[in-house]
Amino acid sequence: MNTITQIGDAQEYRSSMQRAAFHFLQRHQGEHLTDDGKLFERGVQYLVNAMDVPAFMADRLVHLAMSELECLKHPVIGIDYGAGQDETRVTLIHFLSGETVLIPCRHLPARLQPPAAPLAAAAVN
Repeated sequence: MNTITQIGDAQEYRSSMQRAAFHFLQRHQGEHLTDDGKLFERGVQYLVNAMDVPAFMADRLVHLAMSELECLKHPVIGIDYGAGQDETRVTLIHFLSGETVLIPCRHLPARLQPPAAPLAAAAVN
């Protein structure tokens, strides 16, 4: 039982240090627009010097954080609000494979909900 707790703590530690690296990279990426290698080095130095992460682990965590940051620059899934057959559904598009799927709008978070149609709002009043 103690081993399971230690494994969970180690995973939580790595996860929080990767988040720290990610936020550092986000803050400083504008300083290294053409040299990702320098940004990587600074991220590793930050983890090692400021967060006391072992050097062998810092390399891997910064690499994972940079991959995560790169994914944010190029989204994989998009929402097409106009391709649905009615206003209650939208189309999700996987950009890499081109696959599409219709889903009900109610399954989307509120911030991704399409604006209410003016005709639907007038019909309610």
